Amino acid sequence: MIFLEEIKIKQSFSRKVKSNKKLFLLILFISITILIVIFLISKSFERKTQIAFFEFFLEENYVIEENTLNKFIEVFNLLYEEFDYIMEFISPIEILAIGIVETNFQNVKGDSGESLGYFQIQAPTYWYLKHHYLELYETINFTLPWYWDNVKVRPDAQLMSAILYLYDLKIRFGEEQAYSLYNGGSQVYQDKILKQINKLEQEYDEFKRR
Repeated sequence: MIFLEEIKIKQSFSRKVKSNKKLFLLILFISITILIVIFLISKSFERKTQIAFFEFFLEENYVIEENTLNKFIEVFNLLYEEFDYIMEFISPIEILAIGIVETNFQNVKGDSGESLGYFQIQAPTYWYLKHHYLELYETINFTLPWYWDNVKVRPDAQLMSAILYLYDLKIRFGEEQAYSLYNGGSQVYQDKILKQINKLEQEYDEFKRR
């Protein structure tokens, strides 16, 4: 009888251990799921806030047509929704800094007509990007030659090219060299971009507190 009682006690203890283990695993699974959901919500909110800041900053500091601004925002939303792997490397604040340093957000020709648009993309750069990221250009229905008449009316293609160029430089050469190489390897240019990013990040922090 004593032996049977010991067996029952051991079996009861084993069932409790198994039950507690299942409960622990269930709680752990729920906790991890909640953390993932919170992370994704936070990440989505941060992205939307950065896009909102991009739009706000341009509206407050530059005279840009509403259609142009809308096209910029459409590109950011498209990339975040369908090509998220690219936006893991690029932020709207970086693109703001490049637009400011390159042209102070003027849709112009530069380098004796070789560089075009707000972000001063050259034809060889565009053809390289188009070759490697054709799907993205097809998504916005832009596969035309990089001529001024084609480029000046397509702010979405300009922004797409700037983002892809910076992304491509980062994955090929690393974060530190990307800004410099955007302008042909200029350390002075890199310093200007970093200084502008730092300034924009401070303004972004103020924007989030409003």
